[in-house]
Amino acid sequence: MDLTDGRVRLRPPVPSDLEALVGSVRRSLPELEPWMPWATPDYDPAVGMKWITGELDAKAHSFVILDTDGTFAGTCGLNGIDELNRSANLGYWLDSGRTGRGLATAATMLLAAHALRRLDLRRVEIVMAVENVASRRVAERAGATYEGRMRNRLLLRGVHHDAHSFSMIPSDLP
Repeated sequence: MDLTDGRVRLRPPVPSDLEALVGSVRRSLPELEPWMPWATPDYDPAVGMKWITGELDAKAHSFVILDTDGTFAGTCGLNGIDELNRSANLGYWLDSGRTGRGLATAATMLLAAHALRRLDLRRVEIVMAVENVASRRVAERAGATYEGRMRNRLLLRGVHHDAHSFSMIPSDLP
């Protein structure tokens, strides 16, 4: 299933995305590594292919973010899906060369609308370390509601971090 707003396009990953995915992760390590536990110097095609095929999280709804010119810009997805409570976590990252143009915000809005309308989720959560200012700005620009600071919520590189919690529910959508 493809999602688009005319500016960005989200589509499920396919094996032909592997080279762009791995190259993008490696180029973006300085920005990703502090916040994404999976972003390590040894990120390789085998790990990338496990993400593409859904082997890392069979319940996840994973998408590639394509820029207006159709090139790989990053990924986003829904994970931590709680079927009983109809909720999920929404995550995103962009290639460092594609930041600052609103792509992550547009992708977040598209994916949240998909989750809350088509997947009939009642809540989408966006959680980031309090130090991850760029991710917080994306959540704010996407219209997510700030719910507070959660102490010691994220374990990143062996250190617990406080996290900001944002959410979106169906009534938040335009």
